[in-house]
Amino acid sequence: MKQFFANSKLLFKASYYNSVIVLVRILKGIVVSKILAHYLGPNGFALLGNLKNFTQVITGFTAESYQNAAIRYTSEYKDNDNLLSKTYATIFQVSLSISIIAALIILLFSETFSVLLFQTTHYAYVLKILAIGLPFISFNFIILYILNGLEAYKKLTVINLSLSIVNLVITVLLVINYNLPGALVSLIFGPILVFFLNLVWLGEYRKILINIFNTKLFSIDILKNMNRYLIMAVYSTVLVAIAYLLIRNMIIEKYSLKEAGYWDAMNRISGFYVMFFISLTSFYLLPRLAKINTFRLFKNELGRFYKLVIPLLIVSCVMIYYTRVLILKLFLSSEFLEVETLFFWRLIGDFISILAIALVKQFHAKLLVKAYLICNGLQYAMYVGFSAMFIENQGVVGVMKAYTLSYFIYLILVVLFVANDFKKNSKSYV
Repeated sequence: MKQFFANSKLLFKASYYNSVIVLVRILKGIVVSKILAHYLGPNGFALLGNLKNFTQVITGFTAESYQNAAIRYTSEYKDNDNLLSKTYATIFQVSLSISIIAALIILLFSETFSVLLFQTTHYAYVLKILAIGLPFISFNFIILYILNGLEAYKKLTVINLSLSIVNLVITVLLVINYNLPGALVSLIFGPILVFFLNLVWLGEYRKILINIFNTKLFSIDILKNMNRYLIMAVYSTVLVAIAYLLIRNMIIEKYSLKEAGYWDAMNRISGFYVMFFISLTSFYLLPRLAKINTFRLFKNELGRFYKLVIPLLIVSCVMIYYTRVLILKLFLSSEFLEVETLFFWRLIGDFISILAIALVKQFHAKLLVKAYLICNGLQYAMYVGFSAMFIENQGVVGVMKAYTLSYFIYLILVVLFVANDFKKNSKSYV
C-alpha cells in the first residue's frame, strides 16, 4: 500500500489540482444552469446547444484539435528550448491561419448558418461576433494546453479558476439582461475577454508567447508529427458535434423542442461530474502514457488510474441517481423534472465511457490513428443509429439507452485494439 501511494504521488498531485479546477467549473455550471433554466426554459437549452455544437466544430479545427499534440510535445520537449519554441510557433501559426479562414467563411455565410442553427436570420450577428473573436478563443485554448504539457499544475489551476469566475459573471449579467440573445453572446464573448485577462495571469509563463509569430521558427517536421493528432482530434470533434446536432434535430422532429431541451439538460448535468474524470485523463494520464514504452508500465499506470477513479465513479453515480430529483430542483427548475427518467441509463453510459476514454489515451500517446478513427467513427455512428431505432417507441429514454449501448461496444473495441497493438509490437513493448 505504501508503495502504491509513493508511485502515485504525481497522480494525486494532478488529481488535487484537477479537482479544484473541476469543482469551481461545476459550481459555475450549477449557477449558470440555474439562471438559464429560469430565463430560457427547455426551448432555450436546445437552441443554446446548437450554437455550442457549432462552435465546437469550428474550434475543433482552430484549437481543440491541438490539445493532445500540444500536451505531448510540450511535455516531451520541455528540456529543449529550441524544439519547444518551434512547437509553440508552429501550433500558434497554424491555429491563426485556420482561424482567419474559418472567420471569413462564417462572416460570408452568417445568415445561412443562423437559419440552420436557430431557424431564423435574427441571430446572424452572434455568428459574426464568433468570427471576429475566433483567433482569441483559439489562442486561449492553446495556452492552457501548453501549461498542461509543462505540468505547471498550480498556474493552470489559478488561471482556470479566474477564467471560470469571469465567464460566470459575464454569462449571468448577459442572460439576466438579454435572455436568449444574452446567453448566445455570452458563450462567445466570455472566452474572448478571458484571453486578454490571460495575458496578465500568465505571469512568468508569458515567455510562451515570445516569437510565436516568428515564421522562421515554423517547423514542417513538427507539423508532420502533429498531423496525426490533428486528424484524430478534428475527426472526433466534428463527429461529436454532428452526432449531437442530428440527435437533437431527431428529437425535435419526432417530439418537440422542449423534449430536446430535456436531453440537453441531461447532457449538461452529465458534464458536471464527467468533467473531473475526463479532464484527469488529459491532465495526468496522457503525459504519463506518452513516456511509457512497455506493457508492464502501461498496465501499472492504468491500474493506478483505475484504482483511484473507479471507486469514485461508483460512489458518484449512486449518489447522483438517488438525489436526481433534488439535483433537478436545485440546479435547474421544476420545469425540468421530467429529466429524472433519463438518469439511470445516462449514468451507466457515463461510467462505461470514462473507462473507455482512459484507454483511448493510449491511441493518442502512441498515435494509433487508424484504431482511433475506426473506434470513434463506429461509436458515434452507433449512437445516432441506435437513437433512431429506439426513439420511436421509447422517446428520449431510448436515446440514453443508445448512448450506453454504443459506449459498451466502443469499450470492447478499444480494449481489442490496444491489446492488438501491444501484441504486434511485443518486441518494442516488453
